[in-house]
Amino acid sequence: MGFIRTHEGENNYFLGNVGIRSIPSEALTVAGNIDVLSGGSISAESISAVNYFGTWEGNTLSGTQLRVEGTDIKSTSISGNQDFYLKASGDGTAIWDIIQNHEITFDSSTDIGGDLTVRGDIIEYAADGVIYSKTSVFSKSLTSGLNTLNTFEKTQFKTAKYVISLVAGTNRTACEILVAHNGTTAEGTTYGIVDCQATSLLTDVSVSVGSSNIDLLITVSSDCSATVNGVAHY
Repeated sequence: MGFIRTHEGENNYFLGNVGIRSIPSEALTVAGNIDVLSGGSISAESISAVNYFGTWEGNTLSGTQLRVEGTDIKSTSISGNQDFYLKASGDGTAIWDIIQNHEITFDSSTDIGGDLTVRGDIIEYAADGVIYSKTSVFSKSLTSGLNTLNTFEKTQFKTAKYVISLVAGTNRTACEILVAHNGTTAEGTTYGIVDCQATSLLTDVSVSVGSSNIDLLITVSSDCSATVNGVAHY
């Protein structure tokens, strides 16, 4: 058993280990608070300091500011592969959430600076909440001859306009086609076929009603890739 004598009002040094949990095996029990050098204290009920470092489980940090120096805020309670973001709620707290349908809206006075990147379709609603138009991009590798490209579902839209781009190396062909259908038959009118070479990649283009979709029937003179930007009107 060791003995250490301390002197009041002087600096006291302990030339050995002070027991905290398992090193050594005796625990260190403090009756009162432990002062934090940066200001504040640590007690059984709370932590109060200018800077916090460490991990807290189930305890609420109080103060006027929580500063995160870094690029990530990580939570071990989040599972799955969804993209979460930190969302401020009405009571001043923050929760992890995902963006739901119709959750982000822009009014007439909202300006978007920079690029707007959309991964998927763009759906435009009229003032009464009814879908007005839908913009989609379709692509397909075509082989020489007749090819069928599925586009919009036929159940809702009435007309559509397509800009078709055909590419095979440095050979490029473009055209537009305006389409209308009644659910059973479809008709299309092709506008201005433009070629960047002497022989056009496009031999013929027409439209038909499939089991679920409106199809573009594209006949090409050689293998190429097709990218079709379509706008369907409801």
